[in-house]
Amino acid sequence: MRKASPGRKAAVLAALPLMIVAACGGSDDGGGGGGSEGGDQSDAGPYRLGLVHSSEGPFATNSDTMRAGARYAVELINADGGVNGRDVELVEVDARNDPQTLVTAIPELVSEEEVFAIVAPVDSAGCEIACAIAADLQVPIVSAGAGRPGVLEPSRPWSFTMTAPDAANSIPVLEAVMEQEGAQTAAIIVDEANATTKAQGDLYAEVFDGSGVEVVSTTTYTSGDPSFTSQVTSMAAENPDVIALAAGPADAARIAVEVRTQGLESLLIGTGSLQAGGTDYINGAGEAAEGTITAAQFNPDNPDDPAATLLAQAEEDNGLDVVALNFSYAFDIVNMIAEYLTETEATASPETIEEDRQGLLDYLEGVDPYEGMSGDVRFAEDGTGDRPELYAVVENGQFVISEVGS
Repeated sequence: MRKASPGRKAAVLAALPLMIVAACGGSDDGGGGGGSEGGDQSDAGPYRLGLVHSSEGPFATNSDTMRAGARYAVELINADGGVNGRDVELVEVDARNDPQTLVTAIPELVSEEEVFAIVAPVDSAGCEIACAIAADLQVPIVSAGAGRPGVLEPSRPWSFTMTAPDAANSIPVLEAVMEQEGAQTAAIIVDEANATTKAQGDLYAEVFDGSGVEVVSTTTYTSGDPSFTSQVTSMAAENPDVIALAAGPADAARIAVEVRTQGLESLLIGTGSLQAGGTDYINGAGEAAEGTITAAQFNPDNPDDPAATLLAQAEEDNGLDVVALNFSYAFDIVNMIAEYLTETEATASPETIEEDRQGLLDYLEGVDPYEGMSGDVRFAEDGTGDRPELYAVVENGQFVISEVGS
């Protein structure tokens, strides 16, 4: 995987002040908020942000990456003196891929932990539940990965996701890939028990229908299955040109290994969520991942500052070969919240917290753009991320990013 070049590392050291919260870009309109006459509120205790992750389920690795990005953002902010003289504190909840845990945890974060805002679950199924509850409580909540179409509908306007919807991002990209590759037949393998992967399966069906590719096999599995032999044998009987992976990174990697073990040369494809997992798919599949093509909406090799500087510093500080999408998006979520607090000197005290949360909501609605680690951040009217249409190819053990049509 890519290492930060000496030139990029030198730029990081020279431009380190860019990493401080208020210098990462963003809107000039901070919205409302209960401010203080001075910027130092150190006697008020930390600003508390909720963070909901999941150590279990098909997207546990994406969730872990998200949590690492949020923690890194907080580490940098507090090392530079915090926000308005106060530390930022993450109040973390492990939902363990359990909807009932979310039903209990979100109200507790708001009423008992008194968090100002929430970093939502990275997966769409978890975000849909958590975001709806947070919206009922009128608390801003932002996901670093939820991309299922319509996932935010029950929870607007209080919810946001940094990602573009899978359909809006992946369908045009993968249709272009099908034309480019001249594919005629395809197979889909999907975990139908998971709402996110089931939606991916439907997405692939739309891609193939729109590009005139015949679906010759659709097979199902359950996340964590010990073997994919029977599913791949079923697909192999049809010898498809393309195999679409409706799976989280860990399952997708094991499927890829079985596909190559059985000698299939089919092109493996994924939605943007597969690339979002960073190196997890590639590390799990090894050589079997080579040639896989996915949709993408994040470029870890972004050459433009401040993204290039922030990415290189994150690699250096965290020992990363590459910064994953969910890491970068979570980093930007925390920093956008901190920027709002800095610009407005909001106290988030019991007397002003409702007003300050409304101010953050207005700030997020109006940001155009926020310039962060993930590039230019904007939100569409439905709260979803406005991201570029990219695709990624696994070459020599890394995702190589290109623009569609390039």
